[in-house]
Amino acid sequence: MTDQLTTGAPASQPTNATPTAPNPDPAATPAPASSAPAPAADPAADAALQSFREQLAGGDAAMMKQLERYKSADDISKAFREGYKNAKNGGKLVELTDRSTPEEVKAYREANGIPDDATKYPGDFRDGFEVTDADKAILSDFKAAMHERNVPPKVAAAALDWYQDFAATQAQDLNAQLAKVAGETQKSLRAEWGGDYDGQIGAAQELMKAHLGEDGFGQMMGLRLMDGSRLQDSLPFVKMMATIGADYYGSTAILTGDIEAAGKTLEAQKQDLLALRVSDPEKFKSDDVQGKLTKIYAQLEKVSARK
Repeated sequence: MTDQLTTGAPASQPTNATPTAPNPDPAATPAPASSAPAPAADPAADAALQSFREQLAGGDAAMMKQLERYKSADDISKAFREGYKNAKNGGKLVELTDRSTPEEVKAYREANGIPDDATKYPGDFRDGFEVTDADKAILSDFKAAMHERNVPPKVAAAALDWYQDFAATQAQDLNAQLAKVAGETQKSLRAEWGGDYDGQIGAAQELMKAHLGEDGFGQMMGLRLMDGSRLQDSLPFVKMMATIGADYYGSTAILTGDIEAAGKTLEAQKQDLLALRVSDPEKFKSDDVQGKLTKIYAQLEKVSARK
């Protein structure tokens, strides 16, 4: 007679698996891994974006559906800019790059009116603009640079217009400065020199003409300084040249601009003073007359030494 289990439960089937010990702490069993939760939605931001979409769509269901593809206002703005750019250029090449082929460059030039020959690149100064030699050189270099960079002539023309406006304004400002400095210098020198003004200026002019010649003198006096004024209106320069000229020729107030004439004038003054020995001996002996004679003799020696 076979033994039977008293519990009535079926007997366990044999297994080859390695038995595991029971886990006394179910809480220690790690939970199965799960994907990271999606970031929490911002109802206020979503509502604002949806309102923005609705305003742009203006009741157009198809447009609204298109706008719902973009998840932020920045995405919508970027899409708008790209669409505008493509529509404006109508599929044409927007700009050339370092990788553009000769065919692409040629097509771009034809589309924008850029000639293949750099010397035929359009552009000139407008009527009424006072063109200097420097302006002519600038225009030549400017057109060559615009052609080399494949700049459309209309764009270059706008830049050239700006240059002419700038140059005209600058010339007006410099001329105004010239007149201002010239007036201030003359006023200052007349106040300082008084009746000797013409003689001082004559001494400076005669000295420079003697060494530079008429043409050289004119060119030097016409030199413009950084502030727009002329060299001939520089107060320190004029005073320096007048001092040197007076010392060189020995005269200031009586100088007429010619060495020989200056010498005769000095000689005449000397004779007038010497005549006082007979007509007015007391005056002739005065310190004033003797001082003038001493100065005239010194000046005559300088004039004689320069001949």
